Amino acid sequence: MDLRLGVFLLMIVSTAGKAQNFEIFSADINSTLNNSNSVGLKNATININLPLKLKKGMLTNSMLFSRYYIDYNTDETMNTATIESFKILKYTLGYFTKINDTWGFKTNISPTISSNFESGITMDDVFLNGSLVFIKSSKKGSIHLGLVYNTGFGTNKPIPIISYSRKVNNVFSYMLGMPITKIEYNINSANKANFYLKPKGFYSNISDNLIINTDEKAEKVKYKSIQTGVNYSHAIDDFWKLSLDAGYQFSSKYELLNNNESVYEFKTKNSFFVGLNLKYDLLKNKKN
Repeated sequence: MDLRLGVFLLMIVSTAGKAQNFEIFSADINSTLNNSNSVGLKNATININLPLKLKKGMLTNSMLFSRYYIDYNTDETMNTATIESFKILKYTLGYFTKINDTWGFKTNISPTISSNFESGITMDDVFLNGSLVFIKSSKKGSIHLGLVYNTGFGTNKPIPIISYSRKVNNVFSYMLGMPITKIEYNINSANKANFYLKPKGFYSNISDNLIINTDEKAEKVKYKSIQTGVNYSHAIDDFWKLSLDAGYQFSSKYELLNNNESVYEFKTKNSFFVGLNLKYDLLKNKKN
């Protein structure tokens, strides 16, 4: 092994050891089940994270690639061939530090390219996501207060972060609030289950504007929904985890936009979904 590569990997391992449950690599697929006369959604995502311990705080670098497939299982009045697939490439630079014994904050900035890529990349394909969250910790739990702008939630508007999390014991913990609520139950040393409620979606550019009828065009697509489900996670060994997802997706809305105004809305229905996730952590997770 090249010496520089060895030193780099050693640095990652040592700094990752300072973080808790830090996922170096993850890959997942997720799909809504077929529903007649309704738009379906499938997506696949790969995410790579590298932590770096600083003198004060933790710096994280992340790269994400995601692809969304739209199943137009319904009769439409337009040609949907150019809007059947959207790709997202996102780099995230994050930072976390403690302000004092009880307060800390974390922030990130995420330049994102999101498009159907029917032509070359332009500035219309580029979005800037980010978040700022203040955290107050105590023996009873933690309070998170902040703001997030994330097109991965299916919106181009900021969303408030207000949540309370608590680890009751080694078996049970929870987080209540918005945009994500979840309850976690450790079945044993290798298996755990999460019950959650969260937003899901995407917001993307149409690189070649789509003509609707003869007098309107669409520049962007927006898909947003809410998912509630259960995630079952199994620790294969000290480094690999495999998770299964299943649940119900509702309040789905998929539309075409021009100047942020809806010009066409597709038919969507509530539906069940399934997913599979594989994670790798350089830090031994001890099957928890």
